[in-house]
Amino acid sequence: MKDITANKLITSLKRHYFATIFVLGILFVLVLLRIIPFSEGVVSGGVVMERYAIMITIIVIPLALKFFADRLKKIQRPQELSKACATYRGLYFLRLHSIAAVTLMNILLFGFTRNGNFVWLSVVLFIIFLFCKPSIIELTDLTEIPAVEDQMPEEPQSPLGDE
Repeated sequence: MKDITANKLITSLKRHYFATIFVLGILFVLVLLRIIPFSEGVVSGGVVMERYAIMITIIVIPLALKFFADRLKKIQRPQELSKACATYRGLYFLRLHSIAAVTLMNILLFGFTRNGNFVWLSVVLFIIFLFCKPSIIELTDLTEIPAVEDQMPEEPQSPLGDE
């Protein structure tokens, strides 16, 4: 029963993951090939807007990835499967949607400005999506008792060196 619930959640999250990438990828290609027309003079701001977009992108990428990892580490273990699934789902969607929102922002800014920097930021964000794939291992780890590493104490060394 435990495996079935966890597998259903991971399957659902994977569908959402691939759908998000697919929709953003199609939008990116349509904007890149000018199939979706944007009026290019609507958004102005030039260098200032570009700097803020780069700054937001650079801040969101590590923040989303690190926040997800830190929150998973801080969760008390073991948890009931239903509570672990709800927690994992919430954290996962927060990470995925924050990166997707920044990707969408860069795609739209490219459409309005035709600035090549937004294309490259979008490409980097699509690569970051590779680190956001849902994992059954992360989920089942929340329901198990954390393993305590048994470390052997180091042998005391004599102050004279070799004996």
